[in-house]
Amino acid sequence: MSIFKVKQWWSNDKSEGVEFNEGLNNGTCFKVDKFNVHSDSDCLIVGEANILKIYKPNRDHDASHSLMEIDLGVTILQIETGKFIVDSTDRYILVLHPQSYAIYQLYRKEGHIVAGEQNILQPAVKHSFTRKAHSVTCGPFGNIKTRDFICIQALDGSLSFFDQKTFLFLFIFDDVIIPGPICYVANSDSFVICKSTWVIEIHSYQQLREFSELNARQNKKNIPQWMYNAGEEISSVQVIQTSSNMSSVIALGERHLCCFQDNGLMKYTIKFDFMPMCFSAYLIGWYYEPTARLLVMVASEDSKLYIYEGTTLLWSCNLLHQAIAISRCFLKYLPGGLATLSASGVICVSYLGTEPDLNANTPSMVNDNIDPEQVQTELEMVEETLQKVLDGNEDADSQYPSVEQIIKIKADVGKPVQNLFEQFAKDTDEALYLLMCPVVVILTCEDPNSIHSVQITYDCCPPFTCSDTILCLDTVNGTEIIETQVFVSTESDISNSRVKISFTVTDLKGKINVLTREVVLPLSLYCSPAEEVFDNEFKLLVETNQSVVDITEIFTDFTKEELLKHGRSHDITFVYRATKKTVTVKAIDKQYSIEANDITDITSVLLNLITRLNEHNARKNLNDFRFNVTIDVEMAKQITHRFLKSIEGHAKERNKLNSLEEELRVLQRQFTLIQKKLLVQYGALPPGDCDPLEFLLKDTQQRLIKCVHEIINCRNTTRKAGNRLAAIGQLLVFIFRKKIKDDFKVKLIEEMLTLGTLYDDYQDWEEAVTQALTYILNNVFQKSEKDKEKLAPVTEQGILSHINLKRFLKQIRVLLDKLFVEARGEKDVENRVTRIEEFVEVI
Repeated sequence: MSIFKVKQWWSNDKSEGVEFNEGLNNGTCFKVDKFNVHSDSDCLIVGEANILKIYKPNRDHDASHSLMEIDLGVTILQIETGKFIVDSTDRYILVLHPQSYAIYQLYRKEGHIVAGEQNILQPAVKHSFTRKAHSVTCGPFGNIKTRDFICIQALDGSLSFFDQKTFLFLFIFDDVIIPGPICYVANSDSFVICKSTWVIEIHSYQQLREFSELNARQNKKNIPQWMYNAGEEISSVQVIQTSSNMSSVIALGERHLCCFQDNGLMKYTIKFDFMPMCFSAYLIGWYYEPTARLLVMVASEDSKLYIYEGTTLLWSCNLLHQAIAISRCFLKYLPGGLATLSASGVICVSYLGTEPDLNANTPSMVNDNIDPEQVQTELEMVEETLQKVLDGNEDADSQYPSVEQIIKIKADVGKPVQNLFEQFAKDTDEALYLLMCPVVVILTCEDPNSIHSVQITYDCCPPFTCSDTILCLDTVNGTEIIETQVFVSTESDISNSRVKISFTVTDLKGKINVLTREVVLPLSLYCSPAEEVFDNEFKLLVETNQSVVDITEIFTDFTKEELLKHGRSHDITFVYRATKKTVTVKAIDKQYSIEANDITDITSVLLNLITRLNEHNARKNLNDFRFNVTIDVEMAKQITHRFLKSIEGHAKERNKLNSLEEELRVLQRQFTLIQKKLLVQYGALPPGDCDPLEFLLKDTQQRLIKCVHEIINCRNTTRKAGNRLAAIGQLLVFIFRKKIKDDFKVKLIEEMLTLGTLYDDYQDWEEAVTQALTYILNNVFQKSEKDKEKLAPVTEQGILSHINLKRFLKQIRVLLDKLFVEARGEKDVENRVTRIEEFVEVI
């Protein structure tokens, strides 16, 4: 990193804030330096895959921080800056690629006006080499102060030296298995090399040059000037000049930070009680001043920043993200800034005050005197404006038509078509035939110039999956027809066959409007007619105020021939395509009967039946159509029992998954430790006995592979258990919505169950329900003394623990009993609540 004259970061004022925050995708490396064309402020050079980006942060948050972006066409491994060209005072940019490097000059081409200025990256040198590169270090090797030379470390640990595009010499280490950090000490003209044997060595440049020639002729061994066994892997090393004739070498290990003089004398070492991720050392003052101070800032794995002077901790604060690279920067209006690069590719420039707060979402604050009455007046104006927005009475927008008037939306589903999907099992040649249902959206815009963009988001419940989750339209010209496909992705129960489509419309004024539409997937997508089944364990009756309609007229996505092939017009059996389970629909007098051997199979067909009945009666202009669900005491007990069993099964699978993931973490740490010890054994002279470690490494690898496969299978099982839980939960919500008159209470129950949160990758349902369940039981329902005994408070252990899950199931049982009693219109009798052990096994 470049060393500049700096001031202290902490002062007597309380100014803290952020000047720059830029999101990157897969940001790989970055460098901070100053150039002649931008001498008033540092520039941030970022390598992102093949793209090189250069930023110049400034105080104006409305202005762009970006100077330029260029696609180099080759992966960027590392970025360095220096004086690589003879007779040039400017600093150049060196970009390292896997088998080449390029040197660029950044210059600015002025236009007739300020906005016409262009930043251009002019290639100066391009050179290729044969060995695949790992890293690069630069400096005035050989004490030649006119320019910087280039040292490239290959993947085999060898060092190749270059002057511009001229190859100088190659040095090969015989005890390096994998490359490590390397750094150049300009003060002593030597290199700090961290080997895979956890040893730090110092080799002079002249020594490397001489022995590279001797190795070719006499095979002599190079002896380092000094060495240090760190006892752990060194992740990074930095050299900083601290006096006129001395430099400091700082090395960061897994748990320690060591500081040496360049002659090998250790100055101090720090043992951390956290896992360090990266560090950066800097001076306060000039190196030739006796009062100069060496400070080291370290970023930890838990997103914290620590600043040390020697072994003394001067400062600590929280970072906004986990930093994988950190550096200091000097902006025009910010003498000392902190630049960090996160693992997710976000580079952020912040600064510290007396109350350190690296808040990347707020501009810097000035300690001006503020009138409290003025602040209160502004707050009242903002509240009044927001209230107008909420009420839809904005005076400013009254002259403009609403988004609903500009855009007309029509959403519908098409007929499912058959597609072939190969099974992932390698030992079979079987193929699973699934259907894909097209969901068609027609957007009609009367005034395309009034719309900036439209984003369409599709949301469906598992096991349904959309081929396109999000679609973006920059313009809507006249009528746009958008089609996406929905299909069944896994063999599990179906809880909801609706697809919710959200339209996020941004107008030219920047106002965002969200419109929603909902379509019902046809029954033919996931069911097909089958042979009639007469004996079913569960039966749910739906009574209507109209005469029943032939089933062939309700499920119109099937032809009459398909429905009557195996059954009658008032008695049809369907089979689920994925699970092969059956459900029978019967039409008798003024009621419909949905029968199945499992309660989960009733939900999707029941909801589809109700939707189709409403559509059929709407076509017949029968607006007074009403229906009701018949639930007796025995049916309520069965549904409650199955719901509790589904929760128990879901919790068991989650516990198993958590234990497997913990086992995987242990195996990963064990595998890494064995690797490191094996590298030390390989690099020892003479090499040690590696057979036991190799056996452990192979055994750990096999256990890792087996554990990963078990996790994949367990995740699939957990998702199926979550779909089963959601299916019964949707049935409960449907029943309570029809049987309980208090709509607010039903809404609370529906929000408490949060069945929509059971996504494929998110199964923490029990934790989400616990708090809401306790609130509803304590505030919505009246508790008796016996209820207070049963509803003991949850302990501090996790909700999936044995005792907490048992209490959670008991609370669910009490709640469902109260709701079913209210649904049947009966009084809540104490003896109606039976012990949960009668229905649910204790884990």
